[in-house]
Amino acid sequence: MTIAKVLSIVMLVSLTFGAGLQVDREHLKSVFSEVGLLTRALLANVVIVPLVGVIVTTALRLNPYIATGILLMAISPGVPFVLSGARKKGGRLSFAVALAFLLPVVSIVTVPITARLVLPVQAASELPLAHFVTVLFLFQLLPLLAGMAVTAALRRRIPALERACQLLFMLSVIALVIVLAPRIAHSVSVIFGSLGIIAIVLIDGSCIVAGWFLGGPQSDDRRILALATTLRNIGLVASIATTSFREPEIVAAALTYFVVQVAASVAMTVLFTRSAQRKALA
Repeated sequence: MTIAKVLSIVMLVSLTFGAGLQVDREHLKSVFSEVGLLTRALLANVVIVPLVGVIVTTALRLNPYIATGILLMAISPGVPFVLSGARKKGGRLSFAVALAFLLPVVSIVTVPITARLVLPVQAASELPLAHFVTVLFLFQLLPLLAGMAVTAALRRRIPALERACQLLFMLSVIALVIVLAPRIAHSVSVIFGSLGIIAIVLIDGSCIVAGWFLGGPQSDDRRILALATTLRNIGLVASIATTSFREPEIVAAALTYFVVQVAASVAMTVLFTRSAQRKALA
């Protein structure tokens, strides 16, 4: 196993384990009765965003490998650490927690199916389905459940564990970029200087819009769903890209998408936090 593959697995495990640390059974019970809201959340994340991805990448006639990296991000719902601070950002904590649990669980089923439907034909044929499902089960579902188990047993240490997961994730991202730099440097420059970056911005903007309007009448829920829909699962995509494909454009496109979504989520976080503070003072 190469260093890049190990780092991508570390990214995915730290993301999903960190998501599991955020899950509280009481919060889950309080929001899982809201079938309509959760259905719209799934609609935004597993149907609308992949559909927009296909439309945009097809309309712009992107290089198939750049399109593959972008579409892998589009079909992979996020495991957003940022939702752990939902209250500060003006969102409902119980809804944020439900998404932190629901999205990674549902994606175990939806991502392999969606990949077969939306990826370019050549990329889809190169993707071994059995290996794909194994990665999802071992490095996404099991760490999520482990995080939930740890939360129930060690509540006082959860904040420190969350910070450790965030740090491990960021360090693994940086290390992966360094390791792959010789392979992807040219590809990243091509993506930033081409229609690829336009495609990413359009899809990212669609994520925000879809999450906001499908979040229902409550602004707190709209903020959380807009943020959750924007953040796609870079850990999963990096794991798939480094284990199943050799083309550097795929990883480069996914990492470029990650940079754009981080910038968008930071901007939304600042906006939502200020809005929540004004609401609290009113």
